[in-house]
Amino acid sequence: MKLKDVAVLGSALITLGLVTSGAIGSNYILNFRMRDVDVIRRREIKAKRLDEKAHQALNPKKVYISSKNGYHINAEIIRKYPHNHWMIFCHGVTENSITSIKYMNLFMDLGYNGVIFDHRRHGSSGGRFSTYGYFEKHDLESVISYMKETYGFDMTFGVHGESMGAATMLLYAGELANEADFYISDCSFASFERVLTHIIGQRLQIGSGFLLKFINLFLRIRSRFSLYAVSPIKVIQNIEQPVLFIHSKPDTFIPYTHSVDLYNKKQGPKRKWYPEYGGHASSYNVNPVTYRKKVKNFLTEFNLLPES
Repeated sequence: MKLKDVAVLGSALITLGLVTSGAIGSNYILNFRMRDVDVIRRREIKAKRLDEKAHQALNPKKVYISSKNGYHINAEIIRKYPHNHWMIFCHGVTENSITSIKYMNLFMDLGYNGVIFDHRRHGSSGGRFSTYGYFEKHDLESVISYMKETYGFDMTFGVHGESMGAATMLLYAGELANEADFYISDCSFASFERVLTHIIGQRLQIGSGFLLKFINLFLRIRSRFSLYAVSPIKVIQNIEQPVLFIHSKPDTFIPYTHSVDLYNKKQGPKRKWYPEYGGHASSYNVNPVTYRKKVKNFLTEFNLLPES
């Protein structure tokens, strides 16, 4: 076999490998395995972050909200107070709205009413693929629109997001609408491309550039979703309202430097807290007392707490 033929064959094999890896990688991203709802519920009960009787005593209102993406969003609304101050919560990938209950309880103790919901493809919501904020930001917008239409356009609200939910929140605020009074970003990524580069580097020990391009090609074909478009760092400067960035330093899934970069690029009012303990999306679980204190201080400093 001639050297030229060997080169052609080698190039073909490399391309085939990249195409195959792109197809497999895109399927993994779009259809990331969900945690079972009952497993999450039992986990939260065991950790004493969920008291089902106390939760039901608040008379949660279950609703299905029409998404702008063409499916329903499963949501739960608790109006503990007669005023019109609300918190909306966005959970992380593989989780569901049950995970948000601990955060909702924290904010209800501070005087807010609360809304939790399942992101697309999670819990009881519709949607075929997970897109890590690309389409999810429109679902958040749909939830906010429903709340305004139902409870009045004079409502004031904040948004709390964890992991993918935090990125979704920042994309909503930076790209679609800047309507909330404040945002709390817990362990968001700065860009989805950067997260995948980190994961690929950890697991495969190879360069990620070409592989990501093939993965993105299949993502575009299968779901009209581009991983390069999921980038809160590109729009964070558009958010004028106060943002509290929370990210535990030991996080190995999304390194806390993502939030450091987001914080540094954010203009205007902002605060940060990078706890020394806790893995990914565990800042509250490991540091609940300090978490509440940091949130309350942030809200007090910017005069965001509802009046008693």
